[in-house]
Amino acid sequence: MGRIQKKGVKGAAANFITRQQALKKLQISIADFRRICILKGIYPREPRNKKKANKGSTAPVTFYYVKDIQYLLHEPLLVKFRDYKSFARKLNKVLHKGQTSSAKSLTENNRPSYTLDHIIKERYPTFVDALRDMDDAISMLYLFSQMPVDSRIKAKTVKSCQTLIAEFQNYVMQAKCLRKVFFSIKGIYYQADIKGQTVTWIVPYQFSTDIPTDVDFRVMTTFLDFYITLMGFVNYRLYNELNMSYPPVLGKDSFQLDKSAIDSKKTDIGEEDDETSALDEFKSTAPAGNNHTGDEDGEQGATVTLQQIRDASNEVQSLQQLFKKHTFFLSRETPRYALEFMIRACGGQVSWDASVGGVPPFPESDERITIQVCDRPKVNNRVLSRTYIQPQWIADCVNSRKMIKSSLYEPGQLLPPHLSPFVEAKEGDYVPTSGLEEEESDVEEEEDEENQETLDSSATPGGDAHIDDYEKELKAEAAGVTFSEYKDDDSATGKKDGKNKKTNKKRTAEDIEKEEQKEMATVMMSNKQRKLYNRMQESNQKKSDETAKLERKKKALKSSKK
Repeated sequence: MGRIQKKGVKGAAANFITRQQALKKLQISIADFRRICILKGIYPREPRNKKKANKGSTAPVTFYYVKDIQYLLHEPLLVKFRDYKSFARKLNKVLHKGQTSSAKSLTENNRPSYTLDHIIKERYPTFVDALRDMDDAISMLYLFSQMPVDSRIKAKTVKSCQTLIAEFQNYVMQAKCLRKVFFSIKGIYYQADIKGQTVTWIVPYQFSTDIPTDVDFRVMTTFLDFYITLMGFVNYRLYNELNMSYPPVLGKDSFQLDKSAIDSKKTDIGEEDDETSALDEFKSTAPAGNNHTGDEDGEQGATVTLQQIRDASNEVQSLQQLFKKHTFFLSRETPRYALEFMIRACGGQVSWDASVGGVPPFPESDERITIQVCDRPKVNNRVLSRTYIQPQWIADCVNSRKMIKSSLYEPGQLLPPHLSPFVEAKEGDYVPTSGLEEEESDVEEEEDEENQETLDSSATPGGDAHIDDYEKELKAEAAGVTFSEYKDDDSATGKKDGKNKKTNKKRTAEDIEKEEQKEMATVMMSNKQRKLYNRMQESNQKKSDETAKLERKKKALKSSKK
């Protein structure tokens, strides 16, 4: 007979610990426990069997891994939290006695402070790991950079956020790694490709912000402290790779870097850097390679991959120099910071109205200006050498990676649909179009029709008809149709638009073999599998019907507009 196991020594009861037990083990308050868990990246866990994990109890509790709590026992921040608790007790005692001078000296000399540098190094061993976790960090920094200062949000915190995002924006503009832009109701979505990692963040619109009362800002500021430290590490590394000094010199405008500092530290990115960035972007989006058995298949796969890399490199280079030959001027009603960021990230020069803020590089009367961005129904006193467009044109050009027809975006006109570039359509889904591709296809169709008419008018009717009949007979023979069957079908059905319908109706051996294999696989299914397969087919048919319905509506709307 084996030894009787004690309850709670093995299994789920030994692997999990409740939050109350963790607080008792660490000897800290629940507020400090929340803070250290956020900083160290420790989250509650859900055991498979809560009753076993809680040693037979069914009370609702929060569980953590025992190993995570043991990992926190040796954290240096716990000592700092205890030191701060004793400091707060001493300060409170001095203030109650009315000794303001003692309280001031105590605050200046004995206030404990801590840094989060060691936590950043622990959680992100490599630079790529830090870049993968940048989405939330940048979004929160942009959010707090526009927050009003009060008792919960300090002015020093807001200033740090504004400085860090200005430095990050400057890096994106210098490296020209912006890839996608989308104007949404919540804000402006950006996507950049940094060292092969896709970083997506959202920037709120510049409106007055009301601080909500139902948000726990103690938790938010804990995340913010961690993200501020992380962003400082990342910015330092990014600037070093561009051979730029860090921290850069900021101008009078908190969101904008000093132009003289940018020009003095700017380095030209050569062709090798462009190819490296294109390869990094392709690595982040390319599918995994297949193992080829034959030499010819391997060579063919390598050729396709190289062609895709070349295409990606050409797209990236064209996007980086998209606005290089243009000089922009932003009217006062347009969102200056967003448009300036997009234009300069694509190689363009930009200026703005002096009333918006900052020192504009050149005035509105400058003759170098080729495009003026306006957001008003009518523009008076136009300059003939300039193109006037609405702000959406810049975002659509960045997303399509080419210069779009500007006549569709003139002030006062109804804009084309602004579609999200982040949506990935699956097979069979309805993909809406912005209307720009349709106009290009219409122009191409008109040209093709004109060319066809000229060819038909210049062709001789007798000789061409004889050649067409001979070609059709050869196609029918290759498809396995006998000469007598071809003649009978030709005499019975006739000819329509120069197409042989018998050859279309005649199934090839491959089609017959595929249908037989499909029927055999269906027969070999069990009842459960067959029902599931039928439901899948029904759902696919329903989706295709909905897609066809939307396509018909789109064609009807297009024909009604004509």
